[in-house]
Amino acid sequence: MKKYLILATFALAMVSCRESAMENSFIYFSEAQPTNVDEINEFPKKFVRTYTMDYSHRLVVEPKCAYILEIETLTALKSELDSIPEFELLNNQVYDKSENKAYKTFIKGDTIAFEIERLDTIFSFAENEIAKEYKSSLVLNKEVDGKYQTSILKLSTIGARHIQLGTKKDFTKLKSELKIPFATEMKENDTLHVVLTPTRADFRKLLRKEGFEYESNYLFK
Repeated sequence: MKKYLILATFALAMVSCRESAMENSFIYFSEAQPTNVDEINEFPKKFVRTYTMDYSHRLVVEPKCAYILEIETLTALKSELDSIPEFELLNNQVYDKSENKAYKTFIKGDTIAFEIERLDTIFSFAENEIAKEYKSSLVLNKEVDGKYQTSILKLSTIGARHIQLGTKKDFTKLKSELKIPFATEMKENDTLHVVLTPTRADFRKLLRKEGFEYESNYLFK
């Protein structure tokens, strides 16, 4: 049974590169933000680096993409690992035959621990993605059905804060603290989402806000 648990865990944690986007977002923007600011086609050098929340969670910004790196440690007895055809212990490292790669491995007695990395893409300059630099921030816009989901990477003297706007709680906060015009899209009697239409000045005020539902702080590595 434990063998199959290891395999199931591995299937979920194995190296991948997938889009990190808030499903069923409640907040959209009518235009890529902020308005009247030129697009950029690569990230400025001052943003390009690795930011660290802890050992297992890192934010990596490269010139043409940004992603969150999560590291998960799996543990098994050597006898259990030997019974899984996909893996073998080679030169004191767990080797994955299907991926043709070795994982960082720690061996203590009969116990083997190895690290699996998962990459969640934040932004990759795809056709439907627009990035802008504004007020020491990267504003990352993704077009969805003619409107935009927006996330923000704010640079500070000690690291960076990643903010993904999108929840009803975020909208309640913005509605009470800022006067940004918005339209409501309904289905029957239910509100599906709102579409904000801020001016550049409105968005500058939004950038100063803290306490959004999905925000993470990272330090310079």
